[in-house]
Amino acid sequence: MLDKGQIHGWEGEPEEQAKPAAAVASRPGLTGAIMDSREALPTGERVTLSLEQTAARRRRGQWIALALFAFVILVFVLTMTKMGANILVRDL
Repeated sequence: MLDKGQIHGWEGEPEEQAKPAAAVASRPGLTGAIMDSREALPTGERVTLSLEQTAARRRRGQWIALALFAFVILVFVLTMTKMGANILVRDL
């Protein structure tokens, strides 16, 4: 929280503390630490991306898809080379 004396030349009012949402029963232990995060409270605000941000998101998604596809192909090729011709040799 910022007060008037903390910023030189500021003539505004002190900020009000955000009131927490309704109290939720917290879970004990590690589960509570992970599942009961109160950092992101719904405010109703929406973020609209610019055209450049939308294009960058699409490009990033395409590169991630291409990298994932290449990884799958690499694993397939390495598996087939390790198995080699032995895939047809089966002891019954």
